[in-house]
Amino acid sequence: MTTLKQVLCGAAITGLVAGTSSVAGAQAGISTLSTDWMLAAEHVLLIGVDGANFSKVLEYAYTPDSGFKTAMDQGITGTASLTNHMTMSGPAWSTILTGVWDDKHGVINNLFRPEVYSQWPSVFNLIEYHRPDIETTIIGDWEYLNELAAAGNYPADNNVFVPFQDSWATTDSLVVDHTIDKIMATLDNPDDISSFLFSYQVQADEAGHSYGSGSEQFEQAIINVGGNIQQILAAIAHVKAITGDDWSVIITTDHGHQQNPDLPGFSFGHGFQSPNETTSFVIFDQAGQDATDGTQNLNYSITDITPTILALFGIALRSDFDGSPLFADPAITDSHVTPEDLKQALLSAIAMYGYPNIGNEISLAIRTVAGAVPYGIDLASGEIDKLLQGIVDQDIFLISGLAHIVQHINSFFGGMTVDLTSMLARGIGYLTGAGVIAPTDAPLPIPPGSAEFSGSAEPLPVDAVFAASDVGDSDLPGLLDITALAG
Repeated sequence: MTTLKQVLCGAAITGLVAGTSSVAGAQAGISTLSTDWMLAAEHVLLIGVDGANFSKVLEYAYTPDSGFKTAMDQGITGTASLTNHMTMSGPAWSTILTGVWDDKHGVINNLFRPEVYSQWPSVFNLIEYHRPDIETTIIGDWEYLNELAAAGNYPADNNVFVPFQDSWATTDSLVVDHTIDKIMATLDNPDDISSFLFSYQVQADEAGHSYGSGSEQFEQAIINVGGNIQQILAAIAHVKAITGDDWSVIITTDHGHQQNPDLPGFSFGHGFQSPNETTSFVIFDQAGQDATDGTQNLNYSITDITPTILALFGIALRSDFDGSPLFADPAITDSHVTPEDLKQALLSAIAMYGYPNIGNEISLAIRTVAGAVPYGIDLASGEIDKLLQGIVDQDIFLISGLAHIVQHINSFFGGMTVDLTSMLARGIGYLTGAGVIAPTDAPLPIPPGSAEFSGSAEPLPVDAVFAASDVGDSDLPGLLDITALAG
C-alpha cells in the first residue's frame, strides 16, 4: 500500500473513530476499531446468492467441496431474519446495499426507481463519494442490481451485467468467470488500488420459482452455487499466496422460498412471512482475523452488511443506518459462540424463527400483492413486446408493419397501466409502513458540473454496463404465481 493511501485511510479512520465526520455520527462501539488493522483492509468481496433457503444450503451444500462450508470454516456464520420485512428481491437487496430496512427506503417490488438511492445512498455511492480511490465493481445477472449500482451521483466504477445464456447455471458461471478475472487482476496492480466487488448469482432463486425449494432442481442449484463460491475463494487464496493481499468476504441471501412438503416440485414462491421465506444468513470472513474461524454469531442482520463494508475501508457511517459493523459493535461481537456442531447450531437457530404478529403479517401480505401487480403487468407487457418484435424482424408484408403498430399501442397502454398501478401500490406500501421514515443525514452533495438528479427513471447509460454476448433471455414467470412476480 502506498504512503498516500495510508494517509487517506488513516484520516478517514481518525474521523470515524472520533465521530467528527460531517456525514454521520459513529455507531455504538465504533471506537473499538483497530487503526493498524484498518490500514491493511484493501479488498472486500460481497457475494450475493438470490433466494437461497439457508436450511437447504446446510442440507445440500455443507460439504468439503462447497464454497458455503469453506466460507463458514474460514469465518463467522449467523442466521438472520427478515421477519416483519418484505421477502422480495428488490426490497431485500435494497436493504443489504443501503443498510436500512424497507420502512426507510420504501422499495416494495422489483420495478427499479433510481430516486430511492439518492435519498438512501447505496454502498457504491458512499464508497465513491468518501473514497474515490477505491475501485468499485458489480458483476451480476439481474439488471435491477446493475441499475442500482449505476444510480445516484456516485455510481460504481465498473458495472458488468451478464445477460441470460442457455441456462441460469451457465449464466452464473459467466458471473463467476468475470469475478475471478477481477480478483486475478490484483496480481498486476502496481498502484495497489483497494477494491470493493459485489458478485451476484441468481440460479437458486430461478429454480425455487420454477420447481420449489424442495425439488431436485433447487438442490442442484444450491450445489452449483456452492461450487462457484469455492472457485472464487480459491482465486482469492491463490492471489494472497503471491501478493500477500487478503480479502474480507461476506456472503448473504435476500430471502428463501416456500415449500409444500406434499408437492416438493411445486412453487409458492416467496414474498410472505413463513420462516422458509424470512430466514436469511450472513457469513463474514474478516481479512487478517482467524481466531473466530468456524464460529457462530447470534446477532447478525443483513442491515449490517453495508456498514461493515464501509467500516472496513475506514469510511464514516451514516447516523440513520439500521445496522452496525459486524466486527465493531459490542452488541454483535459479544454474541459470538463456538458450538460443538456448527451445522446443528445453525439449524437450531433457524428453528427458533417464527411468524410476525397477525396484524403485521396481513399488512405485509397486502403490500406484497399490491407491489406484484404493476411488476406483473410490466413483465407481461415486455413479453408481448418481444413476441411482436419477432414478427417485425421477419419483415412479413403487411403483417410486420401491423405488428410494429401494435408494439406502440402495447408500449403506451402497458406503460400507462404500470405507472398507474405503481402509484397505487406505493400508496398501499406507505399505508402499510414502507418508506415512512425519512433520512436524518443530509443527501450526498451533487458532484461539481453535474445536473441535479431529476428523479425520473432512465435506462442505464450505454457505457455503464459491459455485457457478455446475449444469446437468449429468461422466460416470463407464471402470471398466476404472484410471489414469483415479486422476485
